[in-house]
Amino acid sequence: MSLLAISGLVRDYAQPRAHPFAPRRMQRVLHGVDLALEPGGSLGIVGESGSGKSTLARCVLALDRPQAGEVRLSGENLFALGPAGLRAARRHMQAIFQDPYGSLDPRHSVGRSIAEPLAVLQPELKGGARRALVAETLEAVGLPAASAARYRSS
Repeated sequence: MSLLAISGLVRDYAQPRAHPFAPRRMQRVLHGVDLALEPGGSLGIVGESGSGKSTLARCVLALDRPQAGEVRLSGENLFALGPAGLRAARRHMQAIFQDPYGSLDPRHSVGRSIAEPLAVLQPELKGGARRALVAETLEAVGLPAASAARYRSS
């Protein structure tokens, strides 16, 4: 079973009307997207500005509802879940925004930024155990553990 399976995803957005009584035109942004991510795999979505990358991400996070298709996380259709089920599923998701200057608080260290969601997702982790997981996370993406003490430079 795929960790993430997207099938037939279609998303349209309404365009401004030419005049108040004109019919609303729709702009198709996602044209039947299919993809699968296996456990332990990685996936990059690349494309020019306006190609639908953010729309796809919003649909995968169930922040936007598509006109057609489905998004399954570990076999569960995200759009069939109620609010509590969706909150639980979102504990296994993370959006990484393109602009790090708009995403990272310059007053927080890198380590604090990584540890912050751990406090919510794994509240039993305290002190040294949380710092060790932050260091392990940094090393997993090719950064030295000492990066945890750094701050975003402007």
